[in-house]
Amino acid sequence: MYLVNIREICYALSEALDYVGIDDVYHGKRVAYMASKMYEALGYSTERIDSIIIMGMLHDCGVSNTDIHHSLVKELDWEGSQNHCIKGAALLQKVSFYEEYAAAILYHHTHWSHLKDIEISQEKKEDANTIFLVDRVDALRAQNKSPEEIIEILKEHKGSMFETRLVELFEKVSSPESFWFYLEENNVELFLQEWIHLEEAKNYSFENIKEISLMFSDIVDAKSSFTAQHSLKVSQICLYLGQKLELAEERLEILELAALLHDLGKLRIADSILEKRGPLNQDERKIMDRHSFDSEMILRKINGFKEVAELAASHHETLDGKGYPYQKDANSISLETRILTIGDIFQALAQNRPYRKTLELSSILKIMQEMESFGKLDNKVLNVLQKNAGELYTMAVS
Repeated sequence: MYLVNIREICYALSEALDYVGIDDVYHGKRVAYMASKMYEALGYSTERIDSIIIMGMLHDCGVSNTDIHHSLVKELDWEGSQNHCIKGAALLQKVSFYEEYAAAILYHHTHWSHLKDIEISQEKKEDANTIFLVDRVDALRAQNKSPEEIIEILKEHKGSMFETRLVELFEKVSSPESFWFYLEENNVELFLQEWIHLEEAKNYSFENIKEISLMFSDIVDAKSSFTAQHSLKVSQICLYLGQKLELAEERLEILELAALLHDLGKLRIADSILEKRGPLNQDERKIMDRHSFDSEMILRKINGFKEVAELAASHHETLDGKGYPYQKDANSISLETRILTIGDIFQALAQNRPYRKTLELSSILKIMQEMESFGKLDNKVLNVLQKNAGELYTMAVS
């Protein structure tokens, strides 16, 4: 069992999603705050307010690409805005904690004039249109619109994009200056931390936690066509190697979770860098190399995930002390880290990348043997991989 605060996990997922904005990592949090203020004004129950906070933080879970994120903040509405809603709803439906929010997320860019006739509950329509409204408020804010300008734009679209009642409610709720002050980074952070601490940590099964971790990995792997299912396959390879090396069940679970989550920090990397077809320049390499550190920073938001966070952060450490981000030496690198490093390298070499095609198994093994001879990779783990290379290669490319 894992003793965790489920709200902390939601917050960490929101943090990862907001990393796609690169320079602004508070969009989902501001949407959650504004929506909660509207529902408080309506006198809704604590449970209903909690739900809209979660929806606010997760509403953009279908967005992995920085290009799409730029459209979200630069345009009020655009062709193709529904695509990330469809992806997000599909992700939420796979997770028992979040499946109830899928319908609202599916329609959170649907105009009220159309949404009002769709056959879903009135509550879900209200959730969807509320998220749509405050999401667009935050986009207008990112365009440096004043509160007065934002209200006027909402009024222009009441009855069409947004339900008239919700526009009028937002105008009332946002009238105090304090409403807008709360959208500043430190203040919205304080609001959500106080909300998190109202929930006590509870015991959840490994399968519960794995469900959410799979959702995280799906979001990361969707960032580029070249990384499709990378995290999932790395986790499968690592689990296989860990079982062959007779790791205890508890250690296998931590290894599997870390493998699923190891590349979360890549959400912060611009698409142009991840998909560059030539060598990265020095500045691009620095940006790329910090992704494992960013993965750790996201996961450390979750109490009880310390080991998972440290393991995820270390997947580019090498035994010669020349890895990153901590340049750990061999004495500081655990067996689980050695497995994760080898599993990540093996799967990456087996995948198409923008700068090269999939490598044949013989070429992969030659590269990894050279790395081991230079003191970078663990000999024991690599031997197990070599003995089972055919099966693992099929796993990596299938």
